[in-house]
Amino acid sequence: MNFVYFFLTALVSLGIGALVGFLAASLRRKDADARLSALQQQNDFLKQQMLAEETRWQERQQQQEERFEQLSRRILDQNTSQLKASSAEQLGHVIQPLREQLEGLRKSVTETNTGNATARTSIETLVKQLMERADGISKDASNLTRALKGDSKMQGDWGEMMLSRLLESSGLRPDEEFCTQQSYKDKKGNIFRPDVVVNLPENRTIIIDSKVSLTAYARWVELEADAAPAERESALKAHVDSVRKHIQELADKDYVSIVPGSIGHVLMFMPNESAYIAAVQARPELVREAYSRGVLLISPTNLLMALQLAYNLWQKERQSRNVQNIISRAESLYKKCVSVGSSMEKIKRSIDTLSNAYEQAEGQFRSGRGSLCRQIDQLCEFGITPARRLELEEPAETTAAE
Repeated sequence: MNFVYFFLTALVSLGIGALVGFLAASLRRKDADARLSALQQQNDFLKQQMLAEETRWQERQQQQEERFEQLSRRILDQNTSQLKASSAEQLGHVIQPLREQLEGLRKSVTETNTGNATARTSIETLVKQLMERADGISKDASNLTRALKGDSKMQGDWGEMMLSRLLESSGLRPDEEFCTQQSYKDKKGNIFRPDVVVNLPENRTIIIDSKVSLTAYARWVELEADAAPAERESALKAHVDSVRKHIQELADKDYVSIVPGSIGHVLMFMPNESAYIAAVQARPELVREAYSRGVLLISPTNLLMALQLAYNLWQKERQSRNVQNIISRAESLYKKCVSVGSSMEKIKRSIDTLSNAYEQAEGQFRSGRGSLCRQIDQLCEFGITPARRLELEEPAETTAAE
């Protein structure tokens, strides 16, 4: 009886223990399943978060690349614009003087060619014009002879007027290439005023003084051919003596030593061509006597030729100055070309510097070992799995080694 009771008790205890164990196991499994489900949900959430973070990271990376490219492009455009502006300004400063000097050179060449064309005037035409002028002057002098006869003051004024007309027709410029009634002082302080001083190149001068001898000459002309030879000879001798007296007076003034740059002789201008010819034909030695005293007898025809020679000398001088200006401007043009070359070299160096700066920025962004893109790409090693990886360039050393 006791054994049966004990057996039943044990059997009941085992049943209860098994039931309790089964219930405990069921509870543990349900708890594990619940935890597993929670972990699975958490894992799914983390995957979604990771994908979302990866998408945001790729978007940020793309935005950074776009911003960097925009920034690089903006910097390059700004530098290029500044460089273009600076280059245009520098070239403007260089080319404008160059253009002006080329224009000046063209004008100088044109003036020189014009001067050469003028200088090539026919000698026969020039002599013909001079003879026509001299004939007109001689006719005027003959017409005035009677009116001037016996009045020395009027004769002097008329001679100066004739000299002034010749100067006006010569082409010489007053107060530049000739001066009238200019005052000079000798060593004693005495003032002298020659009628005209013609300036020549190289600071040389020609002194011209008008002397009129018409009183005796007019009396000689009035004598008829049938008059007594002695009377005509006396009148002609009086005319020659008057000319000789003027030569002596002019020599005594010694203009040559007073006027700077004198050619060594004074030109004594006789405005009446006929009176000049009559005196020289009557006493041929008169010209030699005057020359020995530093005086050159000269008629309107001879004076016109002398003034034309002075005009031609000044034309040659101006042409020579134009040649010197051309040479000077050519040297200036050469220097300006050198300056342009230097400016172009500076522009090239600026472009090279800008290109190097861009290449350096490109290396820092993409192609260098420590570039921004390379550092961003290294984040993949920490677990991000982007759908599309960055395209990285191999560094120059690695490429060369391969």
